Amino acid sequence: MSQNPGPTNRSMTSKLALAAALALAAGPIAAPAASSGLAWDSVTKMSMGADPSSLQPGSFAADYSAAASGGQSSVGGPFAHMIPAGFMQMMQSGMAERHYIAASKERTDQPAMGTATILDCSARTLTTLDLKKKTYRVVSLDQPSSSPSPSKGGKGDGSFKGDDTKIAIVVTNKSLGSRQLDNEATNGYSSQMQFTITKSSGETETHDGNLTAYYANFEMPAVACTAGLPSNPRQANAGAQFGMISGVASQVMRALRASGLDKRFSVQQSGPSLPLGNFALYQALSFDAHGRAITVITERGNSHPIDANDPVFSVPSDFTKEP
Repeated sequence: MSQNPGPTNRSMTSKLALAAALALAAGPIAAPAASSGLAWDSVTKMSMGADPSSLQPGSFAADYSAAASGGQSSVGGPFAHMIPAGFMQMMQSGMAERHYIAASKERTDQPAMGTATILDCSARTLTTLDLKKKTYRVVSLDQPSSSPSPSKGGKGDGSFKGDDTKIAIVVTNKSLGSRQLDNEATNGYSSQMQFTITKSSGETETHDGNLTAYYANFEMPAVACTAGLPSNPRQANAGAQFGMISGVASQVMRALRASGLDKRFSVQQSGPSLPLGNFALYQALSFDAHGRAITVITERGNSHPIDANDPVFSVPSDFTKEP
């Protein structure tokens, strides 16, 4: 019985269906422009089968160091042969990133992979850098895409049409009190969530989730042109599966924040309201299906102000442009 992958596969399929629905519906949403520049580091990792209430923030410095260096994996078990090489390592040690957002510019670095992207909403460009080879390439955000557009009901998983999908989120919140994380004062919340997805046909799906998050008292910056971007270079090989599943967390939080901006999303909260626009230093989002939980954990730290004219948003002079 323990060798039967059926429930695990169904659980994964359920979570990816939720991710697809959120991604397709949330795609056209316009994010508010960054009000002030901010840089920070992050670690995203996953836990399978853990009790969400048992997960607590750890040492950000140690977790980031392990993820940035690639970490070590000792995961085995009956399903180890079914997991792409490197995927379980990413789950355990996590994906380390460095983030920079100021005005209309955003840069994201993946230290373990030696890659970075620079998004310039004003110039309408996305620049990808190979930090090891010292090369870069630039694509226009306005060039035709060969992939189906979610907002036009492209193939995707065949189940959702972005313009017609409605997502109702019911959230029950509980305060966890104040806590110091990475030298920042935060307020914590535990939230039970239920997502009801209504497709254009009238068919509905319901998914349950649990969120534990600790928010600082300053805003999470964003740029306004993230919808419909080309694939992130980190989503390659093992990173594709990792990025797809971890994308659930970012899409859920985006859907929550979009409730006042887009009629396709509605959020009903009880208990203390979540400060959804604030910077979360710790976020653990769990989904359960068929008795199998997957938790996406995001830790953030080393935050500091940054200006839009900072050299980090420019291609270094010793880099060579790819043909």
